[in-house]
Amino acid sequence: MRPKKRVLLVEDANFFTRVISNELEKCGRYEVATARSFEEAKQLLASGAFAPFMALVDLTLPDARNGEIVDLTVAAGLPTVVFSGRFDETIRRSILSKGVVDYVLKDTPSSLNYLSDLVRRIDLNRSTHVLIVDDAPVDLSVLRQRLERYCLNVLMASTGQDALQILTERPDIRLMLLDHGLPDMSGFDVLSQVRRMRGVRDLAVLGISASPTPELTAKFLKCGASDFLAKASSPEELILRISQNLNQLDRIQELKVLANQDPMTRFYNRRYLYSEVDLLHARLRNEGKSLRYAMVDIDRFKRVNDQFGHDVGDWLILEIAERIDELLPNTALAIRMGGDEFCLALPDTDREACKALLSSLRLSMPLSIPGANDDSMRPTVSIGVSDGTEATLRDGLRAADTCLYEAKRSGRNKVIMASEL
Repeated sequence: MRPKKRVLLVEDANFFTRVISNELEKCGRYEVATARSFEEAKQLLASGAFAPFMALVDLTLPDARNGEIVDLTVAAGLPTVVFSGRFDETIRRSILSKGVVDYVLKDTPSSLNYLSDLVRRIDLNRSTHVLIVDDAPVDLSVLRQRLERYCLNVLMASTGQDALQILTERPDIRLMLLDHGLPDMSGFDVLSQVRRMRGVRDLAVLGISASPTPELTAKFLKCGASDFLAKASSPEELILRISQNLNQLDRIQELKVLANQDPMTRFYNRRYLYSEVDLLHARLRNEGKSLRYAMVDIDRFKRVNDQFGHDVGDWLILEIAERIDELLPNTALAIRMGGDEFCLALPDTDREACKALLSSLRLSMPLSIPGANDDSMRPTVSIGVSDGTEATLRDGLRAADTCLYEAKRSGRNKVIMASEL
């Protein structure tokens, strides 16, 4: 289980403390430490016993009524979100100038939801890379400062060619802020080339301009931009637009995972095999590398279901999936074909290494089935393995299936390689 990430909450009101703590902790990702005063927060940070990645602080505390808590958490290097029950524009500007992430009013239930969503976004931003493309040094510096305050990892370019080069070298970039006027090429030309490299489901592009017009906005969006805003927009608007676009990419990624994942074992599914692994097969073939397929089938699985029930059958599938996950190298892929059958894709793996791996898998089966009274019901698997030189994915699967059939026909509980037929 992954360790929970820690959040410091500084708040003296019991109701708000309870609500926001419950909201953050119910997702299972975060652990909240609460301080009810400035002095308590100071002692907690000084002790080193609790190392938070960010702080949520009330602007007015019993022993620090003028926002001193903000100076404390910012000085501690913590991304800080300030919340308050009162709105004052002068105070708001003063607090934002201290380098906090955001200033949130705790006046409605929706603001509490926004606060918890903001924590999640800040957490994700720490591993999110953004590229700013602008030839104006002052604008570049301001944008960088705002984004880094939001815990994003910022890269910068001042020309279109530099931007395209960085995007080629850094596929982990998920968001680009693109000025429409660059010294070597227009923002539209840059965007056109970017979209040939990276689609809208993979990279969000926000057009920016010092002098936006409705026509400019429309043209940027038609060229493939995800959004468009003025450089003079407020820090809050910039951050909200960025959040919305990154959240949309996250949702797309989540849906992609669900579409390609077997819900029971968390392995890839047939859809992934016939799309992504098919592409991998073609690429490795072009590089002169092998890709072996191993078809793994549970022996007499129908009898297990009939005699002990589907709950035991599901238990056995999960047990074998766990053993596959433990033994498989990082470069290999596991696919659940359906029912009791798995496919293992083993890139650039020689015959002997492949045989040793699959033999270890075969010998790692559970010693018995819950409720079984004799050794005849001990779980076993039969495995068929392709040669690795087949021209296509389907050819490789067909070869592995042929070997699997031979393993079943000749007595089960065997690993049969294509070279052995």
